[in-house]
Amino acid sequence: MCVVVLALLAVALAALLGTLPLYVRPYVEKPQMDTAIYATAETPGATLYNLAVFFTLLVVATAAIYLLLTRRRLLSLFLYFVWFTLALGVVQFYAWLYYSYGILPPGPATWAILLSPAVGVLVVFLLSRRRGDLFLGFLGALAGSMFVWILPSVTVLALLVALPVYDYLMVSRGLLGKLIKKAKEEAASGSGAAPPKGRDTPLFGFVVRLKAFSLGVGDFVVYSMALSFVAARLAAFGGAVALAAVALGVATIYAGLRLTVEVFLKRWGYGPALPLPILLLSPLIAAAWLV
Repeated sequence: MCVVVLALLAVALAALLGTLPLYVRPYVEKPQMDTAIYATAETPGATLYNLAVFFTLLVVATAAIYLLLTRRRLLSLFLYFVWFTLALGVVQFYAWLYYSYGILPPGPATWAILLSPAVGVLVVFLLSRRRGDLFLGFLGALAGSMFVWILPSVTVLALLVALPVYDYLMVSRGLLGKLIKKAKEEAASGSGAAPPKGRDTPLFGFVVRLKAFSLGVGDFVVYSMALSFVAARLAAFGGAVALAAVALGVATIYAGLRLTVEVFLKRWGYGPALPLPILLLSPLIAAAWLV
């Protein structure tokens, strides 16, 4: 599980980088953001709307991956498009955010935005070579922290409640479980007793391989979202408090993953990686919300 610890440290780093402006420049007013298709209000109606949009996109993406799994060329093109767009958006968002808080001067911020397509190309290159698992997980974690800025706090809290339930149902009885089984069958379909090199999982790019263990990129997103939510809520108490909370959160998620191995992986050979870690993390999330 040492490589899992490294993955969680990458998540923690992303959460700390994502919330850095809040405790480096705590008195700077939060910049206005264009949240595109999401509502910015903290009302119940806006929260339900945001949840509907989020889960609609999630289900559509999962269905697309499932349908394209046996069409490798189309799946690769879809994968490259998603990651290029994500890398571009993450780099540009953090360049703008750090500039808005005065952490990055105008020159470096502009260069970061101009060079963001190069980061997207680098990510596509890594995907084509089936390399860079932890880097992909780190980018996913940065996207998770980005959601804490883009979405209203109530929506983030609602997602942290709803996503573990969705993950369990979709893995145990829904499309995610079928996708995992189908991917396992695809990986084992080569000649010989072991899958050929490079065919360890057709889902590479959607999952992060951690030796004999794998986590979905979405798990990185949600772990980082949870840790960033806690750190952002505790930012008023200073960076040391936020750092301690993130460290405690990482330890809690790790304990949840160990339980996941015992409860799900040993029984099914796979399992949802959100329910138990987020359940164990929920007292810290609740405490941060109530502060």
